[in-house]
Amino acid sequence: MDLLIKDRLMPKVPKTIEDLGEFGFIRSIANNCINNPEGVIQGIGDDCAVIGPFGEKVLLVTTDLLAESIHFLLDRIPPEHIGEKAIAVNLSDIAAMGGVPRHAFVSIALPLSFPVDVANALYKGIKGVCKRYGVNILGGDTSASPAGLFINIVVTGEAHKDKVVYRKGASIGEIVYVCGTLGESVAGLKILKGEIPARETQWPSLILAHTRPRPLVEEGSIIGTSGLASAMIDVSDGLVADLEHICEQSGVGAEIREELIPLSGELARLGERYHVDVMEYALMGGEDYCLLAAVPPDNAVQFEGLLEEKTGKRPTAIGKITRGSGVRFIGRDGKQRSLAKGGYDHFLK
Repeated sequence: MDLLIKDRLMPKVPKTIEDLGEFGFIRSIANNCINNPEGVIQGIGDDCAVIGPFGEKVLLVTTDLLAESIHFLLDRIPPEHIGEKAIAVNLSDIAAMGGVPRHAFVSIALPLSFPVDVANALYKGIKGVCKRYGVNILGGDTSASPAGLFINIVVTGEAHKDKVVYRKGASIGEIVYVCGTLGESVAGLKILKGEIPARETQWPSLILAHTRPRPLVEEGSIIGTSGLASAMIDVSDGLVADLEHICEQSGVGAEIREELIPLSGELARLGERYHVDVMEYALMGGEDYCLLAAVPPDNAVQFEGLLEEKTGKRPTAIGKITRGSGVRFIGRDGKQRSLAKGGYDHFLK
């Protein structure tokens, strides 16, 4: 067979992690992980593992690894803020399951030349967030690092056994809601990296959205306890990518509309001043840590009213769950716009 024809007909086998991508890698290792299924309700494939039940409760377990130069810029972000972010992203996972965070285990690897005062500031940030949400730090591990700072945190939480909100429960016709605003974190990162020629002091909420994200712990717990949502995820990889996760797990598609996507006033002003596509930030950016939920139409009024009553903020309906697969984006002109596949991928350049 002609080699050129053969190359076209035969799929390429990934040779490196970059070829495979983050989610492809996860899929490749997800099989044969459960050797004793007793008590395992949910393993790989959601924001948390779910174990139990223990009486009326289940145990939620999540972990996140943050690496210098990938998740944070040590030379641009105060170490206390880095610590806050490291724990916040884990609490967001617990919130996405409708649970309440309880305990944390903090592991850190750092170079031997790392300043003690910077390390102490880092832990001050972690402890501050834990105190705010009533989370205990029960242990962890430490190691030397040949280069760069690495932080890995495990957080456990709990939820009622019948109130856990998974990614896999969405049904056709349900309304897609977002709690929070989108796109600010990636805008803040671009300002910090100099990709947008803006002064940091002029865009404080965008910088803080990236350096000090607020996990929606209260909102997640309210949604879980209410039983009003059928599926939920936190927006860490990007709105489109994370909605695709819900769609894939639930066997459905989704449609979202441009005019409904919630953008902050500051992000909109940034787009106007520097002529950047902030809608792309909102759709694809990641690290917003909003909550994205699918809600049956009959629950919509109660869902909106409950969150507004308890938190002072109303969730935003941005679209609906549909037949088919994948996410369709409808522009302000009513025409469907193409979207790049997925959101942030740690293994792609």
